[in-house]
Amino acid sequence: MIPETNGTFERATAPIRFGVMCFGPIFQKWQARCLQKLMALENVAPALLIIDDDSAERNSLASRLKRIRWNQLVFQLYNNFLVKPEASRPVDLSETFKDIPRLPCRTVKKGKFSQYFREEDIETIRNYNLDFILRFAYGIIRGEILKTPRYGVWSYHHGDEERYRGGPPCFWEIYHDDPVSGALLQRLTDRLDGGVALKKGRINTCLTSYSRNLNNILLESSGWASQVCIDLRQGAADYLEAPPSPTDAPIYYSPTNRQMAVFGAKIIRNAAKRAAQALFRHDQWNIGMAQQPIQAYLQSGKHPNIVWMPAPMKNQFFADPFALKKEDRHTILFEELDYRIGRGRIFFFQFDDDPSKAAPLPAMENSFHMSYPYLIENEGEIYCVPETYEASEIALYRAVSFPAKWEKIAALVEGVQGVDSTIAYFDRRWWLFCACQENGPNHNLFVYYADDLLGPWRSHANNPVKTDVRSARPGGTPFIHEGTLYRPAQDCSSAYGARLIINRVQKLTPEEFKEEAAGVIEPDPEGPYPDGCHTACAMGNVTIIDGKRWIFIPSAFWQTLKRGLRKIVHRG
Repeated sequence: MIPETNGTFERATAPIRFGVMCFGPIFQKWQARCLQKLMALENVAPALLIIDDDSAERNSLASRLKRIRWNQLVFQLYNNFLVKPEASRPVDLSETFKDIPRLPCRTVKKGKFSQYFREEDIETIRNYNLDFILRFAYGIIRGEILKTPRYGVWSYHHGDEERYRGGPPCFWEIYHDDPVSGALLQRLTDRLDGGVALKKGRINTCLTSYSRNLNNILLESSGWASQVCIDLRQGAADYLEAPPSPTDAPIYYSPTNRQMAVFGAKIIRNAAKRAAQALFRHDQWNIGMAQQPIQAYLQSGKHPNIVWMPAPMKNQFFADPFALKKEDRHTILFEELDYRIGRGRIFFFQFDDDPSKAAPLPAMENSFHMSYPYLIENEGEIYCVPETYEASEIALYRAVSFPAKWEKIAALVEGVQGVDSTIAYFDRRWWLFCACQENGPNHNLFVYYADDLLGPWRSHANNPVKTDVRSARPGGTPFIHEGTLYRPAQDCSSAYGARLIINRVQKLTPEEFKEEAAGVIEPDPEGPYPDGCHTACAMGNVTIIDGKRWIFIPSAFWQTLKRGLRKIVHRG
């Protein structure tokens, strides 16, 4: 049983021993990666392989023929011969587990699906004093085995259990045109599809390929078991005692032949739609001043009046605004991108009262892409942390002559392709929130912290602290309202930069992070930029935001066409 802790989960100080339910030492690539990440942790080690001894009978030719459903034959052929995600490639870990005891176990079937372990096997497993068992084999297991390890039996469900139960994993999201695919690591209970959620994540659905969609979610979830172990070490795993998921989502089964025909048509339609949009629909952003403070977005209501900057030329856009007000003079730094150049630069607007007459002027330019010029005032100095992921660092620039002259003074975080880095001072620490270009830039959130703005900066104990395409990637200035920290984030679920979510930060320490959605900033459907917004900057009684509209840009068309042709030539 999980120990009672009176609301504060006890820190695991002894070595963490785990068992693995498996078919043997051959694992799928994502499973192997999961195990390797666990074993890379200090004092976390496998102690027992529990071999599914039912699998030989279950996978015999006679048994497989018996399971064939003729009205689902198309999917069975498709799944067995055409769906080959890299994450499912077999990896031999025989050498890794050569000294680990193996226990073949057969289960007793009760009812239609439930499997129960025999008492003698449970007693043997109990003698290994396991902290948890990771399930990569067997079916629906129930009974005493679930209580045998100290922290239970952990199992992955690849699908958002609040919307999809059953299977196949991550298939029905494409069928239903759902832009988000989810996954769950849970502690199993005796209730079907009613486990205790340990880690959850949501990423963009790949609507053009079932193999890629499945591959993406399998690999994304592979590190979650190790993250739970890190939380156990930090005493931050209260969620192990949470109530089971209350989901009543519909249960799905393998698609019928008719549903596969619809699925195939949707894949073709989605691919054609994606290609057409890439060629003929391009983002044009502009910057506006919303006539209300950022905290007003915590309350639902009408869209505020927005005064927009002069429209950019057709081949360029203005986005990612960050602003300062000095002696009634407004200064806005932002990303300027010319589609003919294809590289972001930092420009600025300056104006007194009327932003509609401001002219864009250059502030920072480099040989690599620059965007998201996050501004900080500290001890009389003005700093900027522009996005420079192509330089593989998060760098701090100081204003020599604000806003047109800057010097780089420090690399805050090196070796990281930081995206949309956002810094806030809260609870006597500096906090840096960012996404990573090489690691799920639209769905993973990373946190760093320091006692001083110049560092040293340390990584949060459990990065990435959040995996959610709906509200992870930073999208503007955090702000404190009634003593609570709020963090704007991008909702990239339906499209990149579709809207902003304001998150209420509930826990923020070097070991823990938790937040919940508290407000929404939607693009104005009646305004000139109705198709998205992805940055909001607090500036007193107004909020500086950006807005997007989709238009056809000839230079973007040719750039996209050239990239597509290069890919075809490269593959050939």
